[in-house]
Amino acid sequence: MIDWLLVARSNNYGLTRDAEILAAAIRGVGRTSAFAETRQRGLLERLLRRKRAGHILHIERVFPRWFSAARENWLIPNQERFPRRHLGRLRRVDRVLAKTRHAEEIFAALGRPVSYLGFTSEDRFDAAVAKNWNSFFHLAGGSTLKGTEDVLALWEAHPEWPELVLVQKKANAPTKVPANVTLISGFIDDARLRQLQNESGIHLCPSRSEGWGHNILEALSAACVAVVTDAAPMNEHVDASCGVLVAAGRSEARHLGTNYFVDRPALEQAIERLIAMPDADKMKIGEAARRRFQSIDRDFHGRVQAIFGPSERGDQR
Repeated sequence: MIDWLLVARSNNYGLTRDAEILAAAIRGVGRTSAFAETRQRGLLERLLRRKRAGHILHIERVFPRWFSAARENWLIPNQERFPRRHLGRLRRVDRVLAKTRHAEEIFAALGRPVSYLGFTSEDRFDAAVAKNWNSFFHLAGGSTLKGTEDVLALWEAHPEWPELVLVQKKANAPTKVPANVTLISGFIDDARLRQLQNESGIHLCPSRSEGWGHNILEALSAACVAVVTDAAPMNEHVDASCGVLVAAGRSEARHLGTNYFVDRPALEQAIERLIAMPDADKMKIGEAARRRFQSIDRDFHGRVQAIFGPSERGDQR
């Protein structure tokens, strides 16, 4: 029997990464795990016939058609993508695992049992790649909530600024960018992406909302300076010792979460300060960022052991 079956949409971005990271972590503490895309009807039918999963772990949202495939149903939500119209589905959820303290607070207020899990991201560090502390990087990926419009507007207004490398899904990418912006859209292999993440010393991550924030954590892992929106849950990962926080200018509700729009003048000032900052000072922030990532990663794996690992009595969870 599969101990934990993870069910999520496969989007080749954050959700897919969540499932891969968690499945590997669960296997690392001696449990069996597997990943099922929400539309895998054949697998679902086999599980329903045989009850082959001990637990279903729903990722981001709750998928009712999978309820009866296991003894228990748990949820790892992304609050900014959890619709209020789905609140009734929480009655069938046995436990919520929160990736952030922000999510823990939101779902505890809804009356469900909640445990803080935290999370981690892939370690992208490559010591062999020399950093350019005057190069900026923005990983928008497939999301429309990364604050990309604010970043591009500032680079348009400042042709004297150094190069910005923008990596964005082709369908979302602009048709034209300023002369000091290098746009990479369409397919990019992982080795090239890792090189870019390590080359550029400053990562711009002014996200409006995050379920976790892989772009932020990957910047920390690469020992870079991450510029992050000073709002929950993004500011759970970064403080002034290991990154740069930029105030939000306004906010609006988004499902159970909140969109925070970075204050563009404050972001402009932060970038100007970083351009003027000595490389040695940026390097110190990057080193602290790397230590922060390692601490987050270590704590996450400890909680995985506590939540998913065999208990001292040897019983099956």
